[in-house]
Amino acid sequence: MAGALAPYSASASFWGDLFRRELPVEQVTAPADSQRFEFVGALPANTQLELVGYYASSICTRKEIRFPGGDIANPYRATLEKTSVLRRLISSDGQGREFSLPLALNGGGDCQWRLDDVMLDLTILPSHPLWQKTQTLKNEYLAKLQGSAAVKTPAIQSSSPVKVSPHDEFYLNLELNIEPIRAGKGEDNLAQAATEQSISPVYYPVFIHNPGDEQPFEVRLNSNLKQTSSLWDRAYSKMVPLGKQAVVRINFNPQIATDYQVDVWYQPDRVAVNYPDGTQYTYANGEVKLYAYGKPESQINTLAQSAKAEDKRLLARIYELGHALPRDEVKAQQYYREAAEAGDIVALRWMRDQAGYGGRTDEKIYWLERAASFGDNAAKLELIRLPLSVIERGLVNTGVDKVSETKAWQQLNQLVDQGMPEARSLMAFYQVLSCSPYFNATTALENYRQSVKAQPDLARDAAETYYYFKEDFEQSEEFWIIAAERDLYAAAELANILLLEPYRDTVNARFWLEKVTTLGAKQGLQADILGNAYFQLATLLDKGEGGSTDPKLALALYQQSIEMAASFSNDYEAKAKDRVQALASLLSSQNHRLWRW
Repeated sequence: MAGALAPYSASASFWGDLFRRELPVEQVTAPADSQRFEFVGALPANTQLELVGYYASSICTRKEIRFPGGDIANPYRATLEKTSVLRRLISSDGQGREFSLPLALNGGGDCQWRLDDVMLDLTILPSHPLWQKTQTLKNEYLAKLQGSAAVKTPAIQSSSPVKVSPHDEFYLNLELNIEPIRAGKGEDNLAQAATEQSISPVYYPVFIHNPGDEQPFEVRLNSNLKQTSSLWDRAYSKMVPLGKQAVVRINFNPQIATDYQVDVWYQPDRVAVNYPDGTQYTYANGEVKLYAYGKPESQINTLAQSAKAEDKRLLARIYELGHALPRDEVKAQQYYREAAEAGDIVALRWMRDQAGYGGRTDEKIYWLERAASFGDNAAKLELIRLPLSVIERGLVNTGVDKVSETKAWQQLNQLVDQGMPEARSLMAFYQVLSCSPYFNATTALENYRQSVKAQPDLARDAAETYYYFKEDFEQSEEFWIIAAERDLYAAAELANILLLEPYRDTVNARFWLEKVTTLGAKQGLQADILGNAYFQLATLLDKGEGGSTDPKLALALYQQSIEMAASFSNDYEAKAKDRVQALASLLSSQNHRLWRW
């Protein structure tokens, strides 16, 4: 009887999957224990906020034919995730209002929706003073146009209400790294705990005057989070790390700058953009740039009249890059020097770097000493390292150089005593080198541990020192793990080490490769590193190393690695293509047998 039931169960499962109801995320209830975001804050008076959650599903999928690298002779059938959207809308009255909007990472339902992206969209309501100001300005402008002989279009006669649109699209790109910390792999500092996020965009109107258009007066609501780009620019994005807690809170407190406005005036052959401080730019039609609220490019007049060191440095940067004003290296150098002499740390580092690139050692030391005098710890450490650097080359200081070295070591000890993690890490580096007069392997390891505990970002330096200088993976592994939890590049590097024969550990290599391949595309990981990670994980899944075999996922990863391979030199593409053909044939034959049954 049991044997007779088995085929029936398999058939029921097949037809159940085939006719699965794909409920959109807005029609299902998220699991009660699902980790979630909680968006909290206060809306300004007379505004409207829309929260949009974009969900995807790896269970509900669709097929698509792809041609990697444009190779039409070798197409493959890609399996893509389906998507769904959840929307929440709230408004405030004349007093404003506080709000709290939850958004679950796991949307539940038959498709097991998972949250991929979030959009917060703010606009103003007709009851807002800015809307009323907009109506007045529009009527005045249209009346002026109607009295001009240049106006001949009936569209200008329209008295329809003006709408402030499109809204500012504010995105949060979510880092969906919610794997628990592995047991026995270190202390609590391994966890990248999610911290409370606070975001306070300032929204302001952009009035667009275009007498030759069907809509001669238009208003756009922009925010200071917009990047400097064209008038239709990209929205700001923010990565939100997720820890183990059930709720990750996002404080969103927008403001409306009713006294700040940007005016864009279109003419037949040019466009003028006017900022509140009197700064004006003129562009050829179609080349308009809009600098956001608070951007230095939007306040050139203010910067040029300021005596502040920071303002001089901002103006220097503009001349250096030619963002807003024509590029002028002489003026950039002049303003950087003035800002550096006045103590601006960023300008001091720029002057130091320029001297270093030009091989002007004395000048470089001058700027380092000046930066150190203004409290720049990085400059202090670089000055300390100058007389110590010969140790890295296996050399020995003598005479006056030895005196400088001794003084530098004393200064390093002082910074360590003051609790500077970077100083303790640098001390550990010179203690770990066997050719160093300060060699002490036991103390070095303890100093690295303390520095990493205080500042986990130092873990990768410790890991690479032990692994590449000492060829000691056993001592470096604890630091690799801490670094890999925070940095996908370190995770990929650790996976590469774990696939080498002396240290081969396919279980943990698979763990880190899954992290890299899951988050790599979202975080813009370098193409060659991500492509290799796809191939490495596909190989482990294909062979069943470090866990069970998964030919379907291996096939998808091989295909992704082939797509990435088009952008860099590699030695895996041919192998990946062979395995794609073999696995595609295998899966096809399995499906064929199921249909025949």
